[in-house]
Amino acid sequence: MTAVRRYGTRGWQRLKEIYPPRTRPNEMLGVYAQHASVVEAENVFSGIPKPERVQEWVDQTPDGFKFDVVAFGGLTLYQRRPGADPRRKKSWTEIAVEPPGVLFEDLRESLEPLQVAGRLGAVILQFPPWFEAGSAGREYLGRVRDELPELSLAAEFRHPTWQVPVNQESTLETLIELEIGTVVVDLPSESDEWYPPFDMTTVDALALVRLHGQNADGWARTVQAPVEPVAYDYGVDGLAPWVARVRALSQEAAEVHVLVGAAPPDAALASAKALAEAVEAADEAEARWGYVP
Repeated sequence: MTAVRRYGTRGWQRLKEIYPPRTRPNEMLGVYAQHASVVEAENVFSGIPKPERVQEWVDQTPDGFKFDVVAFGGLTLYQRRPGADPRRKKSWTEIAVEPPGVLFEDLRESLEPLQVAGRLGAVILQFPPWFEAGSAGREYLGRVRDELPELSLAAEFRHPTWQVPVNQESTLETLIELEIGTVVVDLPSESDEWYPPFDMTTVDALALVRLHGQNADGWARTVQAPVEPVAYDYGVDGLAPWVARVRALSQEAAEVHVLVGAAPPDAALASAKALAEAVEAADEAEARWGYVP
């Protein structure tokens, strides 16, 4: 099996170079779709848009274009209790405010236009660095699945306990049971949240890759600005390890989405295109020679 592969960036509003002069805001998404076949809608993290606004996204893009939506931060436990300080190493149950069910309902209604049009890739559950593995965490994952039963979900964990060897098997079993995908993530190896990325899928439909870059100093600021892109230029050497990973994931899932979330956005789009070309070149080399040089 070889997957449909899509490459894109985090958001479309911050890009500059691809937009002709005097491009209106409501024209930007259509122009972006000429350069990429998927986009990460990170703006939903800050506030759940009305369904009418999401319908405009559908209307502004061609058939087949996909959106991977970062779930509202309140649903992924970024809302902290007054005075709670995650640096004190408390459990997430003492730090985060669990959201009311109405917020999940609002998200379901918001994304219905994408779901109906077949344009939704996955809802990205980007959990904060204070959401540690354990029975309470697994129970919360179960609640999220129950609240969003019809949506494709993919979890990105930023607390390393989910992927340390002693917990890795239980994490994968939980995700498989709940039909929640893994986000194969690149983040700074010098950060406290770093762990070797999962190079596997837990659902058959979609494998999701998010490339955040290796800027450790910039990454430290994502605690306060969780979806703000961090400055990093992948270059040829930075992208090279991901060629094999994307090709391997293509054998496990029906679709693979690669989202480059580094800054500046125009460089991120260039990296997405370069990675797509490198993966295609590796495919052609293997088809011709039987191996990748």
